[in-house]
Amino acid sequence: MRRKTTDLIRFAAMTALALTLSVSESLFFPDALFPVPGMRLGLANVVTLLSIYLWGEGPTLLILVTRCLLTFFFGGNLTAFLFSLAGGLLALLAMTLARNTGRFSFFGVSTAGSAAHNIGQITVAALLTRSTAVISYLPILLAAGIVTGLLIAGLAIPVYRAVIRIRPGGDT
Repeated sequence: MRRKTTDLIRFAAMTALALTLSVSESLFFPDALFPVPGMRLGLANVVTLLSIYLWGEGPTLLILVTRCLLTFFFGGNLTAFLFSLAGGLLALLAMTLARNTGRFSFFGVSTAGSAAHNIGQITVAALLTRSTAVISYLPILLAAGIVTGLLIAGLAIPVYRAVIRIRPGGDT
């Protein structure tokens, strides 16, 4: 019972952190700051990356979906929710596959997630607009995604190392 309660608290805290990072990013980094329209840093992906390494894909899926739903409920719109969920789910899949191969570093896993997130969003845009023309924007988003994926990994690594160093009995 204690283990379930501890896990619930951890996942709730990670979800709250992801939600806070997502909302803070929207407030403090307006779209006008970025050279690529639609580009975001994706700070909430720090939580996704950490969670994959600390607990695996199941808990990370729970955190990701809960964050997307809460963002939607607290003032998001349906289109933004679809973009966020599709991008997040595809990113989680790519990150999990990259991590499980054992051939990618934190940077490779994060960049794979960032690229997959962009692909998921372009796919939703193509479905919503019923046009494949939006696919022509994908190379620009992928280039930006490489930069943000590397940045997210750079932010996540020190946090991951700190958590590993302080976790009791090797259990996160």
